[in-house]
Amino acid sequence: MQKIIFVVDDSITNLSIAEETLEKHYSVITMTSAIKMFVILDKIMPDLILMDVAMPEMSGFDAIKQLKARNLYAEIPVIFLTALTDSYNEAYGIELGAVDFITKPFSEPVLLHRIKHHLDIDELIRERTERLEQANVASRAKSDYLSNMSHDMRTPLNAIIGMTAIGKKADNIEEKNRALTKIGDASSHLLGVINDVLDMAKIEANKLGLTYTEYDFERMLQKVMTVVNFRADEKQQILTVNVDKNIPQFIIGDEQRLTQVITNLMSNATKFTPQGGNIRLDVSLLGETDDNCELRIEVADSGIGISPEQQKKLFHPFVQAESATSREYGGTGLGLVISKRIIELMGGMIWIESKIGKGAKFIFTIKVRRGKKNSTNECPGAARDNGKGTEDANDEFAGKKLLLAEDLEINREVLITLLENTGIEIDCACDGHEALEMITSAPDKYNIVFMDVQMPKMDGHESTRRIRALPAMQNVDLPIIAMTGNVFKEDIEACLSAGMDDHLGKPLDIDRVMEILRKYSN
Repeated sequence: MQKIIFVVDDSITNLSIAEETLEKHYSVITMTSAIKMFVILDKIMPDLILMDVAMPEMSGFDAIKQLKARNLYAEIPVIFLTALTDSYNEAYGIELGAVDFITKPFSEPVLLHRIKHHLDIDELIRERTERLEQANVASRAKSDYLSNMSHDMRTPLNAIIGMTAIGKKADNIEEKNRALTKIGDASSHLLGVINDVLDMAKIEANKLGLTYTEYDFERMLQKVMTVVNFRADEKQQILTVNVDKNIPQFIIGDEQRLTQVITNLMSNATKFTPQGGNIRLDVSLLGETDDNCELRIEVADSGIGISPEQQKKLFHPFVQAESATSREYGGTGLGLVISKRIIELMGGMIWIESKIGKGAKFIFTIKVRRGKKNSTNECPGAARDNGKGTEDANDEFAGKKLLLAEDLEINREVLITLLENTGIEIDCACDGHEALEMITSAPDKYNIVFMDVQMPKMDGHESTRRIRALPAMQNVDLPIIAMTGNVFKEDIEACLSAGMDDHLGKPLDIDRVMEILRKYSN
């Protein structure tokens, strides 16, 4: 778009000359007085003003005073184009706010050069101002975000500390159990907040990645529905699931991340849908080419809906749709941002269809590959053995021996207590060096090793490398499992590169622990 230049001069001849010089490069509007300029300014905003000084009714000096006094016009660059050649008038014009002072008769190349120069400077100033404003907005958003995160972390932490005190003082088992249940709920919520913050940090550092495995798509959906059903039942909501029968049973993709996205959307639907409302999950196959499948997943609810203004904020980092809504319904405001990034990494896109009071539809597409495993003969919708928990594992691992390398006593106590009814025998090492010595002295003793990563004296990586290098271990198939709070993709890859067989993230999911034990110790 051409820049707009006002030329203000009481001489028709001067206006014609200036217009002829400029019209090849700019959109030129001429006027014979400063008073007329102010009338036009109410309708058209120029990018630059060329103005004579000595004019009847209002001089150029008086005109620039009025321009600079009005915020709307104060930033328009003004160049005086005048026959006044003395240094006093030039200095006075610059003092009043003009960016340049060109005397008549002017040189056409000089005039064009100076106009372009000042337009370029003005553009740079505008861009810098916009960037500064954007940075300030982002800074304010991050500040608000940190405040919200502090609240969202301290609230469940307060419940954990408070219910722990209540549980200690309780005189009966019912009260103690109630306190423990509340502690468990608050801990799960706090873990969700922490996971969101960590995922957001990975997105900011451009380190959020995918881990591809082959998995049972239907089983993944069943695990999601197990979680969501519990929440929906509390509000007596009706859940409906429709899955296209043409979708392959086994697909290749990131099961954990897709589970995270669908769970987030379904959880939001239950959260923002009133008692007795409806929630629907539809999954369809859009197309398949050479085993590359495109899926369409839609989560619809009959909830409160989202206004167009709120919709614009949904997928922006550090911005919640509305502070009042987030206070009422909870949440970090990061779930949709993280989900959007995951979906984009999966080659898809996400969008929303919603009206206030009419519910909302979150729709996204992803690309996956058809798996190579054969479908089973199970009936559609039949649950598959989502691994048994410890309550069904009495003495399941009797005769098996586990070496636990963990420097923190409380972490050792947690795992030992969780596995106490499984029959497995557990020896403990307090650091990587001690674990190395125990295996060196008895290479055939252990069926599996759980290895922390960050330990004193010798970390888990180095301990694993040295264990693998032991001559006595060359013909021993000893599974070593990382058990660590380092859960980023690069952390998992570092564990595998060091010679570990698998990865358990802290805090421990007992079902995942049992899955690992069944996979590697039997």
